[in-house]
Amino acid sequence: MPDASRAKENIGIIRALSNETAAFLHSLPDDVWRDPERFASGCQNWKVSDVISHLIDHASRTTLSIERAIRGNSAPLPGYRPLTPEESDEQLIELRTAFDEDMFPEFNASCLRLNRLLVGLESNQYDFDAWHVSGVRSVARLIEYRTLELAVHVWDVKYAFDRNASLSPSAIPFLIGWLEQWLRTSFREADGLDSPVRVRFSLNTSDSYDLSVESGGFTLESSTSVDADVTLAVSVSDYILVLMGRLPVLRSARRGRIQLDGNAEIAYKLAEWFGSVHASDLA
Repeated sequence: MPDASRAKENIGIIRALSNETAAFLHSLPDDVWRDPERFASGCQNWKVSDVISHLIDHASRTTLSIERAIRGNSAPLPGYRPLTPEESDEQLIELRTAFDEDMFPEFNASCLRLNRLLVGLESNQYDFDAWHVSGVRSVARLIEYRTLELAVHVWDVKYAFDRNASLSPSAIPFLIGWLEQWLRTSFREADGLDSPVRVRFSLNTSDSYDLSVESGGFTLESSTSVDADVTLAVSVSDYILVLMGRLPVLRSARRGRIQLDGNAEIAYKLAEWFGSVHASDLA
């Protein structure tokens, strides 16, 4: 049974992030939509307008899926078929082109429709079965997915205009709770490791976490007395961004955003050990 209080908390985060994103988009020049190729986001291979098109599409699909769940329908959405990554990118560009300069009002409208639906849910409806590209999930899980999408992609958009951008404070507690699941989904075999290695993240809050990696798996836990192979001094936001693959360690260290102490080559390999996460991979 989903935790109703947590679902309501996540809905509050969704509303806050929706408003935050809308306010930021309102401040951007119209060229972001008129000449999209000029504005690369923090999401690999996606332009800012691609990110917003994705968030619009995700809001619309989530709305429709939950509306159908309330009626007892957890079947795939009409017209849905699995897409290859290449087909998905092509579809996103087509969507971006269709929205054109109406991207900002489309974003607002899609968020408003979804958020009104979420606020109006009864506690027992959080447990209803709903369709998602990764399989049948509870409505509460779809709420978590929407929180995750906004939390990460809001930063992607801001990073396009500010290379020092941080995650929204309202998103950080949620993302901290999601980190281990994200890492489980993104982990690849750590080939070439003869013995486990330990990457320590020393946060600006005085907390410290150790990511221990071996060929077949990893652990993420509060730091112990065991020496680390390399220590990264980072903000809480950058700790999350590094582990979610948004901040490349090598480039961030060169720019002084991350301070490294120890075997830096191990830290640079994080991008090899932990890959991209797609919606269909989520559990």
